Amino acid sequence: MQKFVKRLNYRQLLKVFPSIALALLPVSGNADNYAAQIKSAQLRQTENGCELSAEILYPLSPDSKEALDKGVPLAWNLLININKVGWLFNSKVFEQSLSYVLQFHALLKQYEVKSPQHSQEMFLSLNTALNDMANVHVLLNADAICAPQDTEYELEIKTEFNREILPAPLRPETYINNQWFLSSDWYIWPIPK
Repeated sequence: MQKFVKRLNYRQLLKVFPSIALALLPVSGNADNYAAQIKSAQLRQTENGCELSAEILYPLSPDSKEALDKGVPLAWNLLININKVGWLFNSKVFEQSLSYVLQFHALLKQYEVKSPQHSQEMFLSLNTALNDMANVHVLLNADAICAPQDTEYELEIKTEFNREILPAPLRPETYINNQWFLSSDWYIWPIPK
């Protein structure tokens, strides 16, 4: 390796470097967006406590569907923050993370969803499994915030794709291939008083 580096002069390096840098960048020209999308979210006080209801779409890319069909589990963490709205800065008063795992079992020809609502459930099709993940209804330990009061709060939620559950050889590709950019943006919603 040292001989190779010594043989290259600076002009040659300057010619080669842009090509290497461009090859490492993800292709984004006509790329489809496979990021999860949070369609709606709200907090409401129920007789059992403070409930979060949300609708989240998980459009899977061809690469993620192929991995799923080969038995690779796909996981997302639903990040929930409640912030107290301040004059200059908001302060976080509540945070919680909920884990969702989607996996295909080839022998059973069924999709399994592990979620906080129910520990695990089996589905005959991918669409029904994704529909189950899309409808979020969870109780939060944030009763004081859900009760009517004078303070303004806002709800922030995001679904973040968990690359760490993937097999080690697949992980590096997920950082550069846009078909693995499956996390949503933050969704911010004011909590009514």
